[in-house]
Amino acid sequence: MRLDIRASDWESLKAHYLENTYYPADFHWKFQGRDVVVSNVGIRSRGRGSRSPIKPNLRIDFNRFEPGQKFVGLGSVILKANNQDASQLKERIVFNLFRRMGLPASREAPTRLFINNNYQGLYLLSEEIRKEYMERYLVEGEGDLFEWKPVDTGYHFEWLPSCASADQLACSTGDTRWAPLPFDPQENKATYDIKPTIQFIRTMNEASDADFPRVIADYTDLKLFMVHNALEVYAADFDSILGDVFGMNNFWIYRYTGKNLTQFIVWDKDGSFNSSQRPIFENADKNVLMRRSLALPDRRYQYLEAVYKTTILAGGAGGWMEWENQREYGQIRQAALDDPNKLWADGGVEKPVTAEKFESEVVYNGQFCRDRHPFVIAGLAPAGFQLAAGGPTLSDGGAVNAATNRAGPLAPGSLVSLYGAALASATAQAATLPLSTTLGGVTVYVNGFPAPLLFVSPNQINLQIPWELGVGNGTTPIAVIVSGAPYFGTRTGAPVNGAPSNTIMAGVASVSPGVFAVVQADGSLTTTNPAGAGDVLIVYANGLGAVDNPVPTAQAAPGDILSRTLATPSVTIGSVTAEVSFSGLAPGFVGLYQINVKVPSGVRAGSATPLVVSIGGQSSTPASISTR
Repeated sequence: MRLDIRASDWESLKAHYLENTYYPADFHWKFQGRDVVVSNVGIRSRGRGSRSPIKPNLRIDFNRFEPGQKFVGLGSVILKANNQDASQLKERIVFNLFRRMGLPASREAPTRLFINNNYQGLYLLSEEIRKEYMERYLVEGEGDLFEWKPVDTGYHFEWLPSCASADQLACSTGDTRWAPLPFDPQENKATYDIKPTIQFIRTMNEASDADFPRVIADYTDLKLFMVHNALEVYAADFDSILGDVFGMNNFWIYRYTGKNLTQFIVWDKDGSFNSSQRPIFENADKNVLMRRSLALPDRRYQYLEAVYKTTILAGGAGGWMEWENQREYGQIRQAALDDPNKLWADGGVEKPVTAEKFESEVVYNGQFCRDRHPFVIAGLAPAGFQLAAGGPTLSDGGAVNAATNRAGPLAPGSLVSLYGAALASATAQAATLPLSTTLGGVTVYVNGFPAPLLFVSPNQINLQIPWELGVGNGTTPIAVIVSGAPYFGTRTGAPVNGAPSNTIMAGVASVSPGVFAVVQADGSLTTTNPAGAGDVLIVYANGLGAVDNPVPTAQAAPGDILSRTLATPSVTIGSVTAEVSFSGLAPGFVGLYQINVKVPSGVRAGSATPLVVSIGGQSSTPASISTR
């Protein structure tokens, strides 16, 4: 992206970076070789502790000087400098995790930003929380919207019956003690009503234990509040609703039109990945709403269940969150290394980021992702978490090679069967390609990756192991989430609304060969057309590993460009080695391999001649064919 601005205005913006003065500029977006231009936009410095004269955070207001002007349907966007995160990655990863759970979070994308054709640095283009955001995620957008500005003395929703000093904020004596600080109105600025929010805080403090669940329901959905905190806690964000420094921080609230009902919205996750050992109840007792909610058995269960679901979505070593860190690193690496102005916060002091610091912080992120999952899992049972009785359950050892129906390592891209109980309410079969990751209200997560589904039933699920699955750790967690009715402000089928199964561990390897079927070249079965020397057989197999023309997870292999296995398998028929002319993905199928072999001479006649496929040091169980 490029901003064309008078040089004197740019220098003034940097010199007065603590001010919110708007300057005119032309906005350029390089998109598919075209220069998309939005002229005469307003730009200003923005942020709180992350403001900088070196690499300013910017707000782009498309209609500041041209009423009604928008860009891709948005009236404004944020260009975030990531001045507090040396890796430049944390917020985007955590926002993606929020969206995967089913809670709203701003869409974001990395961008190279040029100011008057000079490279200013790597920025994060972020969807600003405004009316368009509410309409996109919450269906309506006419209600009051407030950005939380933290109280420096620390605040946790306490009800303060009087103001101890003239400059004290967040106390009960009058509207002006609550807005525009700490609740800063961002919509309906001339007509907003802060009174319901003040009453929300008073109610959460003064309601009796007996009345609390009933009266607080008028103001917020406590389940969503539990889930929001569970996500931030898993991400180990020290500057969140349950934060360390300012008490509550980095959230917005939206009050639905004509109601007292408020929804919390996530913002600014630069403080995430603080420590993989951060306890799951850190600071929970300090926050009034969290403390009183956790005192309710059903809400405590919802919180612990939400933490558990987050571990399912994040995955462990080699899982989705670690993969996402590496994927995004691949997108931004060169732009970050080229960035002449990149900064990070060291104890609250902004310092330049060296190339070495950037690379080491990315490595730290990956280590956090690997370590966080087992630490959180280990803390759930001692906290009293048990899955609800009668919910979906996977059997121990219930993940098997779909070709052999036997236990063994699972290979990326291969087909697998899961066994258990209450896995689905009915039987459903995939009818279209590419395969969906939700079928019959069921989603399976393999180390955090949603698996494409071919078949679901109460006791069995057939799926493809995602190609993205890492194999370095040797085992992988697998869990099921069965959809439930959507909650207010969440989407249908989102994990936030579903019932999770237990997690089972399955072995992982780069290959896991198995044989589905063996047929003659014309498709006839060897039971009716026995194989003889010189015949070409087609072996339909499973788990043969990586291919030279990778096919995206859930998609069928193409027929015009073949996808051959990187290693050629060995095939024996009756202990005699057969010649392999082709080994690769079977065109038109998902996860199915095809091996073309010529029957060697010397194979004895029989009705149960063993055919064995070996690759990568592993061999399939013998498949029986008829030979003549």
